[in-house]
Amino acid sequence: MCELFAMSAGHHYTAQEYLPPFAARARENISGWGIGFFRNGQVHIEKSCEGIFAGDQMHDSFSRLARVIDSRVILSHIRCPKSGHQKESHAQPITDWFLDHNWLFIFKGESPKLMGYQSTRPIMREGLLAARVFEFVRDEMESGLANRPRQSLYQVMALGCRKLISNYPGRYTFFMANETVLFAFFNTAQVLTYQDPTAVGELLLVTTVSGGLTDDQDNWSAFSQQDQARGQILIISGADLLYQGHL
Repeated sequence: MCELFAMSAGHHYTAQEYLPPFAARARENISGWGIGFFRNGQVHIEKSCEGIFAGDQMHDSFSRLARVIDSRVILSHIRCPKSGHQKESHAQPITDWFLDHNWLFIFKGESPKLMGYQSTRPIMREGLLAARVFEFVRDEMESGLANRPRQSLYQVMALGCRKLISNYPGRYTFFMANETVLFAFFNTAQVLTYQDPTAVGELLLVTTVSGGLTDDQDNWSAFSQQDQARGQILIISGADLLYQGHL
């Protein structure tokens, strides 16, 4: 399966301590990769259909980006060869502007029927499941707020996710973020969070990599979900896990 990574921080921060271990621990899955971040409110994405490793040597571009990117929010996706996507355009993150924000989105999972979803405003015409998931959630959030403007982002997203897994059963894990808030949704397997004990209050990591990204397991928390008819949402802002709940 593909693997997901996100870092949320209270101020601009680099992920140089965490992105290389993320790549190393997911290297068996690598057939492409991407990193997305925010700078001055704008989205920036670097992605490639090349592997991160050539033998034991990490791809120079990935290594350089891990060192130089500084942002309050950083997302990274490592693509699984089984996904069948070889085009660079199919690498993630993907992005869109809605509800007055730029958003980044990364996804892993499967849904047999969702490829048939047709948005009135497609992010891309190509057959990428991640794009269909993003479009569905975005469309539900926009219509939810249009119908009930006083709802929160969480409320319209939760209703959209509930409708997603009800109308299109499948396995879903995605991270979606603007420049200040990160949402993690999953209805299968687990998502792990981590607070560096030397940087408490500064950053929070989220990943799907089993076992986490450090040798120290004491500061990792695992959130598991086995019932695909339900789901969990994590809401993170800065270094704080603001909410964790079931749909």
